[in-house]
Amino acid sequence: MDYLDIQSKLGKENLAETFPLIRQKVGEIGNWALTEETETLWTTYQQMLLFMLQGIEDAQRDRIRTDICRQLCFVVSRLERLERIKMHAEEKYVSVSKEMKRVPSFESIVSQLETVSQEMKDIREDDLLRDSIRQYRMEGLKEQHEAAMLNLFNWTWTGEIWQNTDVDLANRLLFSDSVSANDKAVFIAAITLSLFEFTDPAKVLFLLDCYLVEEEIISQRALIGFLLALHFSFDRLKDNQELKDRLRIFGDDPSFVRDLYAAMMQLQMSCTTERVTSKMRNDIMPVLMQSVMARKKPEKKDIDPDAFSKNGENPEWMSDEMVNKRVHEMAEMQLDGADIYFATFSTLKGYSFFHQMAHWFYPFSLENNHTPELKMFADGMVNKVIRFILKGTPFCNSDKYSLCFTLSSFGNMTESTLEAQIARQMPDGIDMEELAESEELQAPKKADIRRQYVFDLYRFYHVYPYKLQFFNPFDALKAQPVTPFSNPWLLELMADDKDEMAQYADFLMRKEFYQAALDIFATLADNEFDPDLASMWQKIGFCHQKLNHTAETIHAYTVANSIKPNSKWTLSHLAMLCYTSGKMEDAAKYYQELLQINPESLKYLMNAAQSLMQCERYDEALPLLYKASFLDEESPIVKLQLAWCLMVSKKKEEAMKFILELQSEETTQVEAAMLFGIVLLMDGKMQEAHQRLRPVINDSNITDFKQRLNTLQRHKLLKRGTLTLFLDALALQI
Repeated sequence: MDYLDIQSKLGKENLAETFPLIRQKVGEIGNWALTEETETLWTTYQQMLLFMLQGIEDAQRDRIRTDICRQLCFVVSRLERLERIKMHAEEKYVSVSKEMKRVPSFESIVSQLETVSQEMKDIREDDLLRDSIRQYRMEGLKEQHEAAMLNLFNWTWTGEIWQNTDVDLANRLLFSDSVSANDKAVFIAAITLSLFEFTDPAKVLFLLDCYLVEEEIISQRALIGFLLALHFSFDRLKDNQELKDRLRIFGDDPSFVRDLYAAMMQLQMSCTTERVTSKMRNDIMPVLMQSVMARKKPEKKDIDPDAFSKNGENPEWMSDEMVNKRVHEMAEMQLDGADIYFATFSTLKGYSFFHQMAHWFYPFSLENNHTPELKMFADGMVNKVIRFILKGTPFCNSDKYSLCFTLSSFGNMTESTLEAQIARQMPDGIDMEELAESEELQAPKKADIRRQYVFDLYRFYHVYPYKLQFFNPFDALKAQPVTPFSNPWLLELMADDKDEMAQYADFLMRKEFYQAALDIFATLADNEFDPDLASMWQKIGFCHQKLNHTAETIHAYTVANSIKPNSKWTLSHLAMLCYTSGKMEDAAKYYQELLQINPESLKYLMNAAQSLMQCERYDEALPLLYKASFLDEESPIVKLQLAWCLMVSKKKEEAMKFILELQSEETTQVEAAMLFGIVLLMDGKMQEAHQRLRPVINDSNITDFKQRLNTLQRHKLLKRGTLTLFLDALALQI
């Protein structure tokens, strides 16, 4: 049974084909509640059909039929889930679903979490409690809180399609004063993961509404989840009018559209993580490590204890130009939103903490965590140090937990050495506690929240032990990037802001998503005569070029050149493409235009001359080659081309001067011998030509040799009959 096809047909209200299939499948699954619900819908629809046949008019029948289709969509989604549980016992999803059967209901989870959260809040705010009593009571509550959170995550991830009561409970949780924003953020992550299992319009709508929540850790996570669901599940959502209307209202808020673009950019940026990791591992880190290893150990008397902090300077070994360049590249990638720490922290996810799926999405906090390894950071100076390191770094949440677990394995070294090392680096007059509690570190920007959440998702889908059982959205985004053209709803939302769309297309082009960038550029460049669109046509050409669309590339560059002539960048690309695609006349024209811009360019002189010679316009090529020879008298390439051009131009004696010079250079002896032999052929000295050419003509250069002979024959410098016999003599080794 193709559930996607069934859902699609239900979206078009095709009950004639779908109803029999659904009833058959419900019977096979054998779920009593689902069977009763389906048969009730079937009875209702049968009654409608009978009334119609009897000529009875019902003003509500269209609405009722639409409602039946909507309810059957829920039935099909539940069918798909039940079949998966029945047929795939090996999956993590199925095992967790079975574990959740011990939990009475969603309401019981919400109530438990609210109760324990309120009790923890009351204890923290009770100034009359002794610290020992507070600590004792909190320990038990932390255990209960953790159990409630795991149940909430797993129930949400594996639960059925939401009904109205589930939506009410979700809203109750979202607006609860006792439940923390961090706990709600974990709930949002669970909803997002559940939407990759089965599409649920109610959950998608809930995520969209969560964008309006004041706490940005909730709103930004919800935005990421909503965008992913809309991108990958649009076919199942496109008939949901309520969701469409709600999104249209959100489109009136410019900040929402800007955040959508930022979220799209961060998601696509994470798709470059493999390239970033490769660069870090194979380029940047080796240079930095070599610099460290090569550093000379200073004499004790020469050690400057303030070398690392004085005036903000690096030690002397870091002043090397290559090292500085790599450090700058790393900083640029980080500012761009690249995940430069994935390779480092992906190996630190083997701690027992990460055995629970929910923990991959916990916002970093030491407040309510019952994990033994983190208890050592709960009090004292070390806590302040950790707060300073982790709140002031770009690490994502799961990486911060990994770092804590790693530090905890150092034992006393954490308290003594780490505290001393960090304090030593701090400028005089800075209080560690004041810095750790500063507003700047306490309030991360929403861009940081988005980035860290996307990094958390990326680590889960690439490192989690059961990752192969999950649909990986980041792998899919490589082939199917999210853009304003992903679906008509996004396009309607984003089409008005052309500048923002162009900036996003620029980003996609820089990150090598050329087809996605091209789709946007091609829409924005709707005029081939507007001078303001010259750069846009250049970008269209560049994207086509990267996609190996030669004809389209030449057209785009030609348009760019026509509306903004004399662009060196455009002309050079046009000339090169025309040359490689065999359009030699056009190539020659563009190279000559480039020479008008830069008449002393050796590259343009040689390429123009080569293009002209391919067009057999040797008289025009010769002056260009002479000028190239004047600019670079020692270039063997120039001498070879000049010698050949002179030969075809019937200036054998002058050509021989260059050929003799080339013979004395080891790298050009073979080419010079070939040209020398051809000159002998032109002079009718067959025997001498044969003796000189036989040792140098082989499989690698025979084609070039024959082409040169054919050129001379076309210019009536050699006779065809003579050439045929001479080539036979070479081939037969006479």
